[in-house]
Amino acid sequence: MPLRARRAPRIAAACVLAAAGFALGGCGNVAGNAHQKANNAASEEEARSEEAALRKEEASEVAQDREALAVVESRKREEEAEAAAKRTEATAKAKAKKREKAAEEKVKKKEKEAAAKRKKEQEAAAKKKAASNPKTVTAEQPKAPSKTPKPKPSKPRESISAPPTVTVPNGSG
Repeated sequence: MPLRARRAPRIAAACVLAAAGFALGGCGNVAGNAHQKANNAASEEEARSEEAALRKEEASEVAQDREALAVVESRKREEEAEAAAKRTEATAKAKAKKREKAAEEKVKKKEKEAAAKRKKEQEAAAKKKAASNPKTVTAEQPKAPSKTPKPKPSKPRESISAPPTVTVPNGSG
């Protein structure tokens, strides 16, 4: 309950008591004047003590409210700190991943360059070897497309079963 809402009934009661004390104090006769002054002093003292009690109570409520607010604020700061830590961690992970990817690309690039360099060195070595071993071969003539060789006609096979027939020319004799 808000602080002002708690104070209102108490302050109203104190005011009513003070007003009643003043009203009753003025209704007496002259002889009751001393008694009236004592009542007024007592009611004023009572009003002051009530006000002092109210102030103490309000002060304790304010202190409790401040403590509750401090607890709430500390929780909020703690949650914010955790959220900031999570963001920082996520950023660090992203940067690490990016660095790792860049390193992998750099390694691939170096491997590719090394392979190209090896290939050039092999080609240079092949050229050097070819230059050191001169050949007496003249420039090659362009070759006509090769045809498949035709099979040679096979000789007829002679069989043992029938004697060969020989033809004799006419006029021999």
